[in-house]
Amino acid sequence: MADLGDVERMVDDWERDAKEKAARYQRMQQEVQGISITGSAAGGAVSVTVGSNGIPTGVAMTDAVRKLSPDEIAAAVLTAMQQAQSRYPQRIREILAETVGDDETSRHLVATAEENFPPPPEEEPPPPAPGRQLRIETEADDATPPPPPPPRPKPRPRDDGDDDFGDQTFLRRD
Repeated sequence: MADLGDVERMVDDWERDAKEKAARYQRMQQEVQGISITGSAAGGAVSVTVGSNGIPTGVAMTDAVRKLSPDEIAAAVLTAMQQAQSRYPQRIREILAETVGDDETSRHLVATAEENFPPPPEEEPPPPAPGRQLRIETEADDATPPPPPPPRPKPRPRDDGDDDFGDQTFLRRD
């Protein structure tokens, strides 16, 4: 049977370990809350920053986006966002290794991040070939407006007479 001194030492060790572990998890939480990852696309014309939860916190564009179509800009924003989010699990892995080490909780956190965030996007698609862009042109403002639609014919007044044909004529079928 263990003497009272050994039990007190075990309790003290357990309490000290619990406090140290709590401090490591607190440090891990602070590091995770400070995550900020930026991805870019379209040769750096578009960049997106995601925060600690992987949700975008900023979008920036350079003057180079003027050479892109709206569809290319939208695709570049999504690519940059996916690029940033795809690095999130690795950043979580690094923070956990620096703070709490490898344990069941940290493995679960990394696995959850890997499930929730997409893998890195494929390489950027090449820009469309010149001359193969859809262009929509509109008429100049000084062009004559189209003629108004023809007026609708006025409805015939109803004859409330006692005829057998109602609203129908006997010459044609409605």
